[in-house]
Amino acid sequence: MATLNMQVRGTNKTYNRSGHAAYRLDAKTRLVTMALATMLGEPKYYGDTTSELIVLARELCRCGEGRFVAQLAVWARRYANLRSVSHALLAVVIHECSGCAFVRRAVRAVASMRGDDGTEILAAHMALYGRQVRWPHALQRGVRDALEQMSAYELAKYQSPCREVKLRDTLRITHPVPRDAEAAQAMRACVEGTLAKPKGWETELSARGNTAEVWNELIAEHRLGYMASLRNLRNMMQAGAECESVLSMLSDPKAVRASRQLPFRFFSAWRELKQAGLLTTSVSRALDQALEVSCQNVGRLAGRTAVLIDTSASMGSTLSMRSRITCRDVAAVLGAIVTRVSDDAWVCAFDSTARQLAFGGASVLADIQAVPASGWCTHMDIAFDLLMSSGFDADRVVVVSDYEVNGYRGGGSSQTIQHKLEAYRKKVGHDVWCHAIDLQGYGTQQFIGRHVNVMAGWSDQMLRFVRLAEEGFGGIVEAIEALEL
Repeated sequence: MATLNMQVRGTNKTYNRSGHAAYRLDAKTRLVTMALATMLGEPKYYGDTTSELIVLARELCRCGEGRFVAQLAVWARRYANLRSVSHALLAVVIHECSGCAFVRRAVRAVASMRGDDGTEILAAHMALYGRQVRWPHALQRGVRDALEQMSAYELAKYQSPCREVKLRDTLRITHPVPRDAEAAQAMRACVEGTLAKPKGWETELSARGNTAEVWNELIAEHRLGYMASLRNLRNMMQAGAECESVLSMLSDPKAVRASRQLPFRFFSAWRELKQAGLLTTSVSRALDQALEVSCQNVGRLAGRTAVLIDTSASMGSTLSMRSRITCRDVAAVLGAIVTRVSDDAWVCAFDSTARQLAFGGASVLADIQAVPASGWCTHMDIAFDLLMSSGFDADRVVVVSDYEVNGYRGGGSSQTIQHKLEAYRKKVGHDVWCHAIDLQGYGTQQFIGRHVNVMAGWSDQMLRFVRLAEEGFGGIVEAIEALEL
């Protein structure tokens, strides 16, 4: 079964935020697309979807689907590397499904991911439901389970002193049993407000300055983690540090997989260095090799793939107010990865026009750069027209978009793009798969029915479902439902 398998006619017809024809997703698929393509509280081109996500999660919990919402919270944190949305979903589950055994297990699973996840779950529950005289047992026990495994170093590192809800608040509420004497001492000091922050690369730079000497010392002593190295590569190079060992780590396949970095992070680092005039061959090679690992996570796609990349104005929306990464950037990265793992591929970008792109497939970064930087309306229909006129006989079509289709070249808003997919299938003479990758989660879709697979998110992990759906293993919804709690 595909992720989405509904009838084309009937109550599924609706309108998207642009006022044009679309299909209404079932509740589970809608929640998944919202959760995996949303930064909580962040503006989107067509409006923030945070409140809709929370309301829908509550509705599913009240309809007996609380376990699915909990599974989605764990899946979002573990595989999509999303924190805030995972915490918010758990807060809803904790409140709506009190007394269910799976709640504590879900809280423990997420709270164990990083030292401050438990505190953030508590903060999310407080933000949605206020301060509690008696906190839900599942919340207390799940977070306590995670805190009891924390070392003294982790306790010191994740105190969250500048947050409204701090680690010492969490300790007071959950009353964990320390794992050893050192952790017990750290917990007491944390509650008393006397626990010193561990000496790390941030404190070292703050005390001694952003110099080549400091960076070289931090690098030589292996005090920089993967994320810190990737995000500070520009600072290191500007300071004149020796970065050979850092580049070696950034391109190491085992280190890349363990880092849990989203693929667009590597492109972001590459672009920052290019704009600063610091890009070298060795840096480009290291970041391109890191992106190659993302391709390996997807697996090979046998046959021919048509990749349609949305470059319209709404795709220029950034993922968050603090980020310079746009949905268009993410679409370019994911499109390049799909192209790289396909036996053969035909690629086009579409907005108010459609044009075929010269993806060579030899370098992921080179292909990403071939995607246009700007566009206007979302005329997805002309992308299919170009595909049909090209003569390319695809086994699958992968469409990367926010799915806010807002008209057709010939005008009108009463038809979805499904009819174009059906026209292409008729032309090539076989039931072509359509994999719809949603990057914004507005809650509607343009494709429906047999051999349609709806996905959402910005992670390379999500792309595995292109192959899995075609092999009959289902899509993201089925994978989430199979997650053990």
